[in-house]
Amino acid sequence: MKRLLKISVVVILLSSCKGSADNKAPELANAMCDCFDSFQNNLSADAKKLMKEVSTAAKPQEAMMAGMAKFTPEDAKAFADQLKTIGDKNSSVFKCLQDFDKKHANETTADKKALTDKLLMEMQKDGGCYVGAAIVNLNPKK
Repeated sequence: MKRLLKISVVVILLSSCKGSADNKAPELANAMCDCFDSFQNNLSADAKKLMKEVSTAAKPQEAMMAGMAKFTPEDAKAFADQLKTIGDKNSSVFKCLQDFDKKHANETTADKKALTDKLLMEMQKDGGCYVGAAIVNLNPKK
């Protein structure tokens, strides 16, 4: 889980001052969502269902733990191992988010929380970016 929270650094890096990211939430959210496509497609049906729940949960950490408790021990371990790959510096998700960060390094915001909330709402909008939304929703600093 801690590795997943490292992904939220991308969101925090976007929100350093006052400025340009505030009006680009849809564009930024879409770019972030693209980073999770391959990962999302490789999840089991149960893992997809859980990530969809976590993406919109009022208490996402609790939803994640409760959902994983319903998995068999083998499925829970496999899912946890999959989640850990997101934070692996060699993973496609990590590399994509690094590229995203580099591309948008000059983007700024007047309010970090407001930008994070906008990004989360954009990711939740059509339900197709549930892994990205779940990762952002799991961020305790959101």
